[in-house]
Parts: sequence; structure tokens; C-alpha cells
Amino acid sequence: MDVIAQIITASFTAMFIENILFARALGSSTALIAVKNKQQFVGFSISITYICVFASFISYFIDKAFIKSEYSYLFMPVAYVLAVAVIYIITLVLLWKFLNRIFLAVKKYVHLSTFNCAVLGALFLNSRHSDTLFGYIGFGLGTGIGFIIASYFLSIVYDRLFSEDVPESFRGYPLILIYIGILSMAFYGFLGHQLAL
Repeated sequence: MDVIAQIITASFTAMFIENILFARALGSSTALIAVKNKQQFVGFSISITYICVFASFISYFIDKAFIKSEYSYLFMPVAYVLAVAVIYIITLVLLWKFLNRIFLAVKKYVHLSTFNCAVLGALFLNSRHSDTLFGYIGFGLGTGIGFIIASYFLSIVYDRLFSEDVPESFRGYPLILIYIGILSMAFYGFLGHQLAL
């Protein structure tokens, strides 16, 4: 039961308190790519969640190996990138070999959902917030689900933000950034934080 509690606690922390997009602004460009094409949104989101969970699993062992090193700040980023690269390659080879139809469907966006700052940021945040293997896995799962939630909020209004009703100087990306900022403040207030006056 303690394992389930660790996974749930770490997941909720990653989804709401440390939401990768709203709290850290990591992966905003990836989220915008994901919401442009509604058919690829689900696959894109599942791919990011999958990569976050398995990379978090591997990063637990990387952190344990390098955490005592005086120069861990030099080795850990390289080790994280290598871990993500290994997961990427193994996944693509397995899909190509055994599930070729799925491989053809996901090969367009799997590299974007693998190598982005949301995944790498999740690994760095994970090393600060978790200390058990199940905490790492839960944080990776929560990061992926938090990315799905944030991307869904963007997909709801994406077409409206590019509407002709919006003044041209705000249309598109400027208004998306304002929208993300407002949602970030809403998440911040939802968690019980108050602005310092």
C-alpha cells in the first residue's frame, strides 16, 4: 500500500504542483505542435507519458550512481540524454520489428515527443522531488499526464486564439503565451498560494 501511495503522491505533485507546462514553462513549443493536429494529439501525449515514465525509471539509477559525485552536475545531463536516447532507439526498433503499422503512424512525431525540454526537465525535477524508485516512476507518470492536461487546455482554445476576431498584434502565439500565463496563475492560486503584497 505504501508503494501505491508513493506513486499517487508523486503523480499528483507532478500533475498539479510542478506541472511541466504551467509551473515551469517547459515543453510549451512541444504542446503547441501537439495541439495543431487533433488526430496526432493522443499519440503524441501517450508517447511523452511513455518516455517520461521509462526515463524516470532509468534516471533513478543514474541519480543513485552519480549523486555522491562532486561533479554530478556535469555527468547527469549527459546521462539523462543518453537514457532518453536509449529508450527512443529501443522503442523504435521494437515497433519497427513487431508492430510495423504503429511504427509508420508514430514515426512522424515520436522524435519530437522524445527529445524535448519537457522530458528532460521532468528528469531534473524528478531528482529533486523523489527519493524512491516508485516516487520516480510516479513523478514521470504525473509529468506525462500533466502534459496531457496542459495540452488539452491549449487544444480547447487553439482555434479561437488564431481567430480573425482577435487583434492582429495578439493573434496566435502572443495570445497563446498570455493564455498560458493566465492558466499558470490559476493553477498557482488553485494550489493555495497567495501573492506577496
